[in-house]
Amino acid sequence: MSSPEQAATRADRRPGHRRSFILYIVSGVASVATHYAFMIAVVELAAWRELVATSVGFVVGAITKYFMNYFLAFASEEPHLQAIPRFAVMLLTLFAANGAIFWALHDQYELHYVVAQVLTTGLLVPVGYVINRWWVFR
Repeated sequence: MSSPEQAATRADRRPGHRRSFILYIVSGVASVATHYAFMIAVVELAAWRELVATSVGFVVGAITKYFMNYFLAFASEEPHLQAIPRFAVMLLTLFAANGAIFWALHDQYELHYVVAQVLTTGLLVPVGYVINRWWVFR
């Protein structure tokens, strides 16, 4: 258990909300770029079904996102053995939401798969930020 002085010192080193949010967006752009590049490549070049492509792409992007969030956006000092399980719970929640929202927009409303994914991403970014900042990388 850490002392109050150690906790205060860690809190002082943590980026402020504005800087943290900007770095979260930067890591999100990298993650989304990875996700979208994978998704588009496998849909266009390998004829994968769009829902499968976005789901696998989500996981590929999440790997990028974890490390950028841990080290940059939130300057976390949480041990990886504590942060990774929380990240996994958050990831599974957002993974399910990504799949459900994408499915509704693409399969039910027949939007182009890239448009459906852009809208899905826009809905999930604020939720992901709050969960990451206040629970995963606290």
